[in-house]
Amino acid sequence: MTARPTRQTTSTDVALHPGTPRSGWCPECKAWTLITADLLLLSPDGLSTVGTGSWCEICDDADSPLPARRIGPAPGPCPPPATGA
Repeated sequence: MTARPTRQTTSTDVALHPGTPRSGWCPECKAWTLITADLLLLSPDGLSTVGTGSWCEICDDADSPLPARRIGPAPGPCPPPATGA
């Protein structure tokens, strides 16, 4: 019977940092309230951009979230024009 191979673990130090924040237009609430920043990963291999993070001060406010938007049913056909009788 052979021994089970040992699992090798390596420790890699990485750090995630936001890049320079940019303001922008939020398509959800239709306002200039969006903040966007690139997500930068610093590792022993160098610096990489791993994504983009965004946050809207209106849509993403946990203290007072926006109510759900509901769209009512489509209106029926237009009534016939009134006759001048």
